[in-house]
Amino acid sequence: MRLRLALPTACALLALAACSQQSDDQAAAAPTPTPALTTQALPTAAADGSPLALGEWLIEETAAGARATFREQGGANALVLACDRASRALTLSRAGTYPEPGRFRIAIGAQLADVMLAPGGELGLTAQVDRAQPIFAAFADPSAVIVMSGPGAQALRVPGHPGISRVLAACG
Repeated sequence: MRLRLALPTACALLALAACSQQSDDQAAAAPTPTPALTTQALPTAAADGSPLALGEWLIEETAAGARATFREQGGANALVLACDRASRALTLSRAGTYPEPGRFRIAIGAQLADVMLAPGGELGLTAQVDRAQPIFAAFADPSAVIVMSGPGAQALRVPGHPGISRVLAACG
């Protein structure tokens, strides 16, 4: 009698073991997915909801220095942060015209800095800036929204870019 009760239990255990072994073999044969690197979503608007300028950052490095240029979709350069390696000078240039030097405000989140841009340079307005100011390091944050406003000029809103850290390092 015991044998009759033990036989179905033994068959069930053998069947279960066979299923378990089969699923292990199938799991070993199944390809494992390769992790995919993803980028952080680029911001499309400033904190106040205003849209960012459409375009892209172009990062260039040469023996003479490095530069980050924000080029709008139409092909015009809107903002340039450049380092001259020999003099270790960091220059900020913005497209626009203004007859005399003017105070422009740079805002990235709660960080604020004022820069005196003067007529001249490749984009129309330029200033030599202190690379040690923390706001310029914040330019390298890809989730940052850089807002630059000044007298008589429309506010320029562009995203940050990690490649800007290479420009700052070239002056370091």
